[in-house]
This record gives sequence, structure tokens and C-alpha cells, in this order.
Amino acid sequence: MEDAMESSLWLMVVVGGPILLAVVLIFVTLSNRRHRNPDDLRHTEEATRDLYRRLDKEDEGRDYPQPGGGAKGP
Repeated sequence: MEDAMESSLWLMVVVGGPILLAVVLIFVTLSNRRHRNPDDLRHTEEATRDLYRRLDKEDEGRDYPQPGGGAKGP
């Protein structure tokens, strides 16, 4: 009797777990798509470009070795 109960529990975990995970992922994906609007996307794009500009300015101030320079190979 105990083996049958344990087997049914594992069956629920093995079959139900992936199904539950799929349902949650579908819900989150649909929820994310529903809440996006053009203003949010524009704001995200502008913030990303601003971040890249700031990182480029920081990189310009650093002394990185130039490509192709340095020690020569055999």
C-alpha cells in the first residue's frame, strides 16, 4: 500500500511539476506582453543608449592595450 502511495506521489511530482512550470511561464510571458506600451519601450531604449554612452566615455579614459601591439608571437 505504501509503495502505491509513494509511486502516485512521484507521478504527481514528475508529471505535475513541468505542467505547473509551463503554466506559470505562459502566465508571466502573457502578463509581460500586456503591460508593455510604446512609451515604456522608448524609455528603455533611451536608457540603454545613455548607459552605453556613459560606458564608452569611461572606457575612453582608461589605458587599454591596443590590438595588434605588444609581444610578438613565434
